[in-house]
Amino acid sequence: MHASRTIRPGKPHPEMPHGEDEREYLIVPHEVATGADCDGCLMVEKRGDVADLRCNSCGAVVDTVPLDRAGTRLMELASVEICSAQCPHCGAMNTFRGFSVIEAFICQECGERVNVERLVQ
Repeated sequence: MHASRTIRPGKPHPEMPHGEDEREYLIVPHEVATGADCDGCLMVEKRGDVADLRCNSCGAVVDTVPLDRAGTRLMELASVEICSAQCPHCGAMNTFRGFSVIEAFICQECGERVNVERLVQ
């Protein structure tokens, strides 16, 4: 099991070792990032060399990315770009905030893999 540490936006974490990356992260409301009915904000929680983007209110993990991509992923989630595609297996509409194009995805409803035949924007 990995130890984890939350890096809060706006100031360096008080327990962050000297020489470790101390950049500030964009504050992204959970509702903006995923459309969730939640009043929390996404926080970067470090686990080894990956980061969980976790809501500080409901605790949901929105994404897990390599640590050096955490800031970029927060910017993607905060962007106005959005695309969606319908699952051919179950018919559910899958929405992807922070992405302008998708080529493949796992359906959020049925869990089936979907290869997009024509790029969806």
